[in-house]
Amino acid sequence: MADTTKESEDTYYSPRTDAGTHPEDQSTLVLETIPDGKTQYLSYHLGVKAFERGEAVGVEFDESDWPLLIVEYELSTRVLTTYPIWLRSNQNNFTKAKYRTIKRISFEDQDPMVVQEGFGLFFDLPTGFHRRPFEGFGVDPRIRYIVDAFDDVPGILGLTICDDSDISIDGEEVRLPESIYHEVRLNINRAHDAAIAFANGEKRSYLRSRLLPAIVPDFAGEEYERQTIDLQDTVRTALVKKGTPRSRNSNTSAAVRTVMRSVAELAHDNPVELFQLSEKIEVVSLEMLIESMTKEMAKRHKEEFWQAYFLENPFVLKILFGLPVVMYASQASVGGMGMERTGEKYADYLLEAGMFGNLAIIEIKTTETPLLTKHAYRPPSLYGPSVELAGGVSQLLDQRLKLIKSIAQKKEDEGNYHVQAWSTPCILIIGTNPTELDLQRSFEIYRGSQRDVLVITFDELLAKLKALHEFLITKSDGAKSP
Repeated sequence: MADTTKESEDTYYSPRTDAGTHPEDQSTLVLETIPDGKTQYLSYHLGVKAFERGEAVGVEFDESDWPLLIVEYELSTRVLTTYPIWLRSNQNNFTKAKYRTIKRISFEDQDPMVVQEGFGLFFDLPTGFHRRPFEGFGVDPRIRYIVDAFDDVPGILGLTICDDSDISIDGEEVRLPESIYHEVRLNINRAHDAAIAFANGEKRSYLRSRLLPAIVPDFAGEEYERQTIDLQDTVRTALVKKGTPRSRNSNTSAAVRTVMRSVAELAHDNPVELFQLSEKIEVVSLEMLIESMTKEMAKRHKEEFWQAYFLENPFVLKILFGLPVVMYASQASVGGMGMERTGEKYADYLLEAGMFGNLAIIEIKTTETPLLTKHAYRPPSLYGPSVELAGGVSQLLDQRLKLIKSIAQKKEDEGNYHVQAWSTPCILIIGTNPTELDLQRSFEIYRGSQRDVLVITFDELLAKLKALHEFLITKSDGAKSP
């Protein structure tokens, strides 16, 4: 294998900061600031496993391309420029540009890149843009048509999201106001949802008409037929409806930025008002989180989605503890590697619970994961734990054991001497609440017997958020009472 970490002497020669490692293929991110201190570079360095996976699917690597520059930040102008690229090493588009002619997407008024311990790099990009470096940046697939609209425009290589009032061209760049971006993003999402709803309705109507006559006495097909609706009209109607775009150019966003810049002064001069503002923000943020989680729970998401969702919304996990909690790592190695360097165990999340660095392990399943067996273990009312539930509990206990055995070596290897594994809480988030009394009783009997693992459903996690919201609302109302 070629030395894919060879560096360009003209660009990559400043002190480096480790900005993260991909848990699957061991590729790494490196953050550098060139000696004049004016520009930051975030580069993607190919891991051995990523190289092997890429070769296996037919990717051809050019040594001169490495490392890959994926983000550039100009400190003087506060412009962050991303270079969207496919970074899934097991797919044949690995290392290829995501778009035809648009090679870069820039964002104005951004903060410098900072690596936070336990969190890595965070990019505060507008909704719809990928924010995690290993996603390769760019936009969500549902709205990639926004970028496609500018692809193949003669002479255009870049797209800049800005605070301007109108769309314009500046050299090789299209300047797209964020307010307009959000307007069209909401509209095309609405059109997509309308088309899906229309198609689903047609499928339901067809299946009822085709399948039910054989089993429903005196079936009359027209009872199940919906009125004909033109799909084109449905989509066009959705596109022209006005959305509620969020723009940094709005008065509201300007006020937010003003408060952020003056927070120290406000804390000194108006601490009570600042505290009240903070409480209101907490309530609104919690309402948005509850709405988001409720919506996502209605879908059949895989484990990978929920792992990413909780990583982006760590507050959901923090409410599981009665102590201060800090995200330590996701997809974290907890030990278990054998003499042949196989068998390593990975936990979905490691959190520091409390103020003494004690680690906690959280394992995530899905809302669709069954909690109990389909048939009663002792008919008619006693059901045993499902394979997934029992296996999840055993998985956590095994991860905890491996972590306790390997913690000393890991602290030495990583230099994180403050973390401990004295008493490691284990939490399993799995499934949704049973609706039948016998199932509820069976579930409570099983999880109540688990001394070392807390089992909690997605419904219960959402209920905790709602209870906290109710508490904050009640507290706020009480504070206003005379």
